Amino acid sequence: MQVAFLKTVASSIVGSSGAAVIDLLHGKKNVNEFLIAKKLKLTINQTRNVLYKLSDEGLVGFIRKKDPKKGGWYTYFWTLNPGKGLSKYREMLSKEIGDMRNKANVKRNSKFFLCKNCHLEFDEEHALNNSYSCPECGDVLEVKDTSLEIGVMDKEVAKLETTLQKIDSEIGLLNIEDNKIKIKKAKAEDKKKKKEREERKKAKQKELKKLDKKAAAKSVKGKKKK
Repeated sequence: MQVAFLKTVASSIVGSSGAAVIDLLHGKKNVNEFLIAKKLKLTINQTRNVLYKLSDEGLVGFIRKKDPKKGGWYTYFWTLNPGKGLSKYREMLSKEIGDMRNKANVKRNSKFFLCKNCHLEFDEEHALNNSYSCPECGDVLEVKDTSLEIGVMDKEVAKLETTLQKIDSEIGLLNIEDNKIKIKKAKAEDKKKKKEREERKKAKQKELKKLDKKAAAKSVKGKKKK
C-alpha cells in the first residue's frame, strides 16, 4: 500500500518515470544514479532531472562521492524518503478533498440553470442577466437538478477520506519505526560514550598507578641514600 501511495505522488510530479524510481529505490539505500539511469533507460542527465524534481518535493534524498574513475566528478547515490513522500501525498489529497467539498457546497447552496437544447449550464447570476434565456439559442432555461452531481461528489469525498485515513496509518507506522531507530541509535551512542568514559577512567587509573610507583621508587631511593 505504501509503495502504491508513493507511486501516485511521484507520478503526479514527474510522470511514469516517478513510479519506476519508487520501484527501484523502495527498500534500498544509496542507489547509484548510473544504475537508476540504466534501469529507466534514460540518459544520466534525464535521470538526474527526474531525481532532482522528486528531491525538491522531499521524496528522495542523496549523498555524493567523488569517483576517481570518472576524473574526480561526483556520483550521486539516492535513497527514498517514504515519510516525506506520504506527507506530500497527504497534502495533495487534503487539498483535493477541500476543493471537492467546496464544489459540492456550492452546488448544494446555489441554484443552477440548464439549457436542454445547448446543454449549457448557468449559475443564477448569469441566468438572471440573460433573463433566464439561453444566450446561444434563446430557449427558456430550466432549473437544474444537482442532487446527482452532489451525490457523486459526496461519494468521492468519502472515498478520498478513506484513502487519507490509510495514509495517516502508514505515516503512523513509519513514525513508530523511526522512533525505534532513534531509540536504538541513542542507546548505541550512550553505550559508546559509557565505554569511552570507562576507557578514560582506566587510562587515568593506570597513569596514577605509574605515578604512585615512581613516587614509591623515589622514596625508597631517598631512604637508601640516607
